[in-house]
This record gives sequence, C-alpha cells and structure tokens, in this order.
Amino acid sequence: MSIKVSLHDLEDGRFGPYMPSKKNRVFRSSVCGREYFVKVFRDEWKERARTEFGVLSECREKGIPAPLPVAVFEGAVVMEPLEGRSVAEIFDEMFSHSLGPDISDAQRDLADNLAKWLSSFHVAFDFRLARGDAILKNFVITPSGVCGLDFEEVAPSDTLNDLGQLCASALMTDPVFTASKNSFARYLASCYWAHSGRNRADELATAVSTAIRYYAPFRSNGSELMRYAARIENGELRVG
Repeated sequence: MSIKVSLHDLEDGRFGPYMPSKKNRVFRSSVCGREYFVKVFRDEWKERARTEFGVLSECREKGIPAPLPVAVFEGAVVMEPLEGRSVAEIFDEMFSHSLGPDISDAQRDLADNLAKWLSSFHVAFDFRLARGDAILKNFVITPSGVCGLDFEEVAPSDTLNDLGQLCASALMTDPVFTASKNSFARYLASCYWAHSGRNRADELATAVSTAIRYYAPFRSNGSELMRYAARIENGELRVG
C-alpha cells in the first residue's frame, strides 16, 4: 500500500495533540478523507525511519501483529491508525491493588499473550533480531490481541535482551517489585520458554538486571532501582 501525499501534507493535516514520545514527533493526520499515524524522527535518528518501515513490512508479511506501514519519507514513517489500549495502562490497572504473590487468570493471560507475541517475533526472524525497547508501553491490546509498536531499535542482538526488558518493565512500574509483579515476570518468562522452544532461565537474571541498569537513570527512583538490580545479580531476588 502507498499514499500520494507529502510529509508536508501530513503535517498540515495533523489533528489532536502530539502523542507522548521522548524521541520523536508522533501525531495523527487526516488528508483527503483518510487518517494516518505519522512518526517523524529527530534529525540524528532519521535513518531509523527506513529501519522501522522495513521491519513493519516484514512483520506484516510474517503474520506478526504490527501497524500497517503505508509510506516512508526521509526521517518519517507513515502507518495506518491502530486502535487499542496501551498494555502499560492495562497493567497498571490490573496491579494497582495486587500486592501479594498470587496473580489472577487475567494477569496470567496478559503475561502469556505478551510472551506469545515476543516469541513469535523472535521465531519469525530466526532469533537474529531483537526488537529493542521491549517495554510495556510499546505494546497495545487491539480487538485481535497483542500488537507490538515502535520498532526503531530493532537490530541484530541477543533476543534474551527483549525478555529481560519486558520483565524489567513490569517490575519497575509503581509500586516497584511487588510480590505480584515478581510472580508476573516469572510467569511471563515461563510462557516465553514454552512458546519459543528455548529455555535460557539461567541467563535471565543478568538480562533483567542489565535492563534495569539501562532504564534506571531515566527514572526519579533510579538509585532504588539500581539496588534492586544488584540484588538480582547477587541472587537475592529471583526473577524468571
């Protein structure tokens, strides 16, 4: 699918506020009666637009739920609008009053569906590519199920990093490292091992602690998160 409008047309057709993004300018646009989702990259990351467009196209070809790309410009990628709810929002609602070690059927279903998407992505690309920035807010729940977003950081890398980031993302939500979130992360990992056919449980703690150390400087409670990372590395806190 392609479009016959320019990036300037899309900028002029913007409606609603810019969407939350620390890296890029993201907005909805309406041109000639059609709506689009537009992502304009910062100048230093312009080359990522073609990377994301290519990965989105391959995901669609391989049956991995992802937004439908319709055009790529220098430093910008255009997609069909995607309706759904952020997994980060759903997760926060699910765990707002869930502190004990037990998790509900709905929480287990969410973990399993995330693990299924992530393993499907890795299998489809023969475990050659990591999606990168595999955090809760980069997934949405659509009427068809879990869908991945934001593929600008896809690169050849150890796919275990993605699972470590996803587990860390769940553990770092406020309130951090509750017993229920720890149970969620362990169940998520077990589902991933089952769906992917690759069990690397003995390496997951390192991947989770590495992810925490990466994201901690961007959080107001970064020093607290660093202490959790150290506890995971020392084997005091079990994950996965």
